[in-house]
Amino acid sequence: MKIRVAGIQIGATESKKSNIDKLKKFLDDPSLKQFKPHFICLPEMFSYLPLPDDTMDTIEAVSETIGGTTAKMLAQTAEKLKAYMVSGSYILREGGRYFNSSLLFDPNGNLIAHYNKIHLFDTPDFKESWFVAPGDRLVVADTEYCRIGLIICYDIRFPELLRSLVLKGADLIFCPAAFPVAGASPGEDHWQILTRAAALHNMVYVVAVNQIGIRKPFIYFGRSVVVDPWGVEIARAPNQECIIKAELDLDYLREMRKERSVLEHRRPDLYEL
Repeated sequence: MKIRVAGIQIGATESKKSNIDKLKKFLDDPSLKQFKPHFICLPEMFSYLPLPDDTMDTIEAVSETIGGTTAKMLAQTAEKLKAYMVSGSYILREGGRYFNSSLLFDPNGNLIAHYNKIHLFDTPDFKESWFVAPGDRLVVADTEYCRIGLIICYDIRFPELLRSLVLKGADLIFCPAAFPVAGASPGEDHWQILTRAAALHNMVYVVAVNQIGIRKPFIYFGRSVVVDPWGVEIARAPNQECIIKAELDLDYLREMRKERSVLEHRRPDLYEL
């Protein structure tokens, strides 16, 4: 079985309205409709990307509930395009706290999964935990095509999480991201290594959709990518806002796992994962 995936690589500005209006234009792009994707993924924090000098008043103003206007728009778009929609992520408020959350809608517009980012990006100069609380559960969702796992950006640096999702049955992992070049960090090099290693180590397809553009103090370099279970990049975005598209072969995935997969040679008697 072959499935089509699409990622929308865009950059968030300081205006939530402008960001959502821009996204809508990409979702209405004729090339996307012609491609007829089974899955669509957006970047992390596509509607508003917090900055170090933001206050909690700002976070409150841009946050939404799980049934808010952005969720309704994405659900309607999923139904319109007859595709599963991975919402990238945006700030949701629940029980008096804020989370960096990714929602998954099915082709009928139903919410079928909800993931709160587990690993928060905390550095000496910028701490995601200033604004949001960490999630506390892994998410693998069933679809009519395959099982998919959800992670967000910094999560990809934690191999335990990726392996756990695959052990729970994930064939395809979506990674919406706002992955920057920051300080001495060679962001682009890390991005390529991490996305390819995640796919190869776990014999899984990885669709990683990054932001692109400057949002001081960070530079987001894009390079959204689709990686196959042999660690090969089968699609990579150019250096601009765009739609990245790829076809995934689930029969190939099964074949690779049967013939070559290290998953069959694990020694869980010697380690926990």
